[in-house]
Amino acid sequence: MRKINIILQEILKILCVYLLIFVWIRYLLKKLVPSIFLSAVLTALVCGIWHFFTTKKKNKTRLKIKEQQDAQNMFLSLVFEKEPMDFFFKLAKTKHKDVIKHKSYICVMHEENKKTLLYFHPSFEGLSSTNLLSIYSKLKKENANKIVICCKNVSDKTLPSILSTFEEKIIILDEFMTYKYLYKYYNYFPKITKTLPQEKKWLLRDFCAYSFNKQRAKGYLFSALVLVICGIFVPATIYYSLVASVLVVFALISQFNPVYNRKMEEIF
Repeated sequence: MRKINIILQEILKILCVYLLIFVWIRYLLKKLVPSIFLSAVLTALVCGIWHFFTTKKKNKTRLKIKEQQDAQNMFLSLVFEKEPMDFFFKLAKTKHKDVIKHKSYICVMHEENKKTLLYFHPSFEGLSSTNLLSIYSKLKKENANKIVICCKNVSDKTLPSILSTFEEKIIILDEFMTYKYLYKYYNYFPKITKTLPQEKKWLLRDFCAYSFNKQRAKGYLFSALVLVICGIFVPATIYYSLVASVLVVFALISQFNPVYNRKMEEIF
């Protein structure tokens, strides 16, 4: 059934594109048979380009969303770990030889006696200025050159301005930056043992959701077909072409735009 539905969706998309092209070719050429064949050629070209770019964009979008979900779930999983610093210790050991693990942070020694500390802040409320000062009071005895703090997010807007007051270089990584600059860079990822439920974000544009719902695609398409059939027997005008084009575009949006195709009872 899923394959049949996909095939029907593609047929409907091709039909909409064909009608959109045909109304303008028919208006320009005035001859029926050449208009039919030329519209078919242009439809194949447009649909081919459409398929190429939409497939490429979908793959990129899916990858980006997947990485964001993984970043959130990895932070959640680390919070529930009894010893989350064990993971960061193993991560650091993949590229550094001299790594020391403490209960709440790890210490990485570099050449020329330079020292970097990495601290994991296991809080869902984010990192505030008060949290930062508390963490710093625990770590300042190490006399490190750099302090990296991994957290859920930054909950205090004044915190970035406070960082410049410390002698040490302090870097704050939220869950997404941690994924990018630590997990991906070291190619070492925490095991996902907990997952967050995916939240649905509803749009407030109820009028658009109602007007461009999939249920209305057939109405737009039927109206466009009526105009196209009439255009076969009656000389086409610019108004006819514009109205038919708008109806076909509305049908395409209603049928293939997922934003407006949620169940109406869930929106309202």
